[in-house]
Amino acid sequence: MKYLAVIILGLLLIPSGVQALTFVSGDQPVINTPIPDDVIASGGSVTVGAPVDSLTVAGGSVTVNAPVRGDVIAAGGALIINGDVGGKVLAAGGDIEVNGNATNVLITGATVRIGKDAVIRRDAMISAGDVTNEGSVLQNLTVSANTFNNTGTAGNVTFEEVQEPALPLPGLFSVLAAIGFLILGLILVRAFPAPFVAVVRQVERSPIILTVVGFFAIIVSVIVLLIIAVTIIGLPLALVGGLLFIAALMLASLFVAYALGDVIASRVGWKPGPTWVFVLGFVILQILLFIPLLGSIVGVIAVSLGYGGLLYALRDAWPFGAGGEAA
Repeated sequence: MKYLAVIILGLLLIPSGVQALTFVSGDQPVINTPIPDDVIASGGSVTVGAPVDSLTVAGGSVTVNAPVRGDVIAAGGALIINGDVGGKVLAAGGDIEVNGNATNVLITGATVRIGKDAVIRRDAMISAGDVTNEGSVLQNLTVSANTFNNTGTAGNVTFEEVQEPALPLPGLFSVLAAIGFLILGLILVRAFPAPFVAVVRQVERSPIILTVVGFFAIIVSVIVLLIIAVTIIGLPLALVGGLLFIAALMLASLFVAYALGDVIASRVGWKPGPTWVFVLGFVILQILLFIPLLGSIVGVIAVSLGYGGLLYALRDAWPFGAGGEAA
C-alpha cells in the first residue's frame, strides 16, 4: 500500500479502450445532456448531470450526479461520485466521496468516504489520511490510513495503520536541489525566452492530453534507447540520446512551473514580468511536491506534462513537420 499513489497515478494516465472521445473544458463545465461517448473533462469545477459512457476528469472540484456506463478516472481537490458506475473508479485527490455503486474502487486522497448507500460489487483499495466506510464492499476492502472508521460491511477487511511524521519537512538535499532548479529556470527564462515560452504555451493549451502523451512518450523513449544501446553501432547514439532524455526530464517541470504561475497570475489579475511569473509557479509547485503522498502524484504529472509539451513544441518547430515548411 505504500506506493498506491504512484500506481493510481499510472492508471489515471492510461485512458480506457475507446474509439471516440468527447472533450469538455472551461472554468465550470456542466454536462446536462446525455453523451453516448467517452468523455474527457477538465475545469475549475466540473459537474456531470447526465449519463455518459465513461468519464476521465480533472478539476478543482468534480461532482458526478449521473450514471456512468464504464469507468470513472478522476483527479482533483474534491471528488463526489453520487451516480452509479458500471466499471471501476480510479481517483486521486483531496476529499473523495463515493456514494454510488461501482465494480471496483482504487482511491488515494486526504480523506475518503464510501457512503452508506454505496455498493462495491468486488474490491476496494484505499490509501488516505482518514478513511470511512459506511457502505458495502462485497469482496475485499484494503485500507492504508492514519484513521479508519468502518461502520459498513465487507467480505474481508485488511487495515494497515500509517503514522506520518509530525513535521514532514523536506531534507537539505531536496531544498538545495530545488534552489538549483530555480536558478536554472531563471537562466532559461532570461536567456532563451522564446523557446521556453513556446513549450509553456503547449502545456497551457492541452494539459490533459499532453500529460497522457508525455507519460507514454517517456516509457517509449526508455524502450527505444535500450533497444539502440544493445547494438555496438548504436551505443554512442544511445548515450547521447540518453543524456538528452535526462536533460528533457529535468527541464520538464520548469515549463509546468511557469505555466502554473502564468495561470495563477492571470486569474488574480496580476501582470508581473516573466521572471516573477516563473518564481510564483515554481514556489507553488515545490510546495505541492514536498507534501507527502500528493507530492508523488504532482511530480509524475508535472514531468509527464512538461515532457509532452516539449515534444509538441519540437514538432511544431521542426522544418519538415506539421507546423513548419521545408526550406
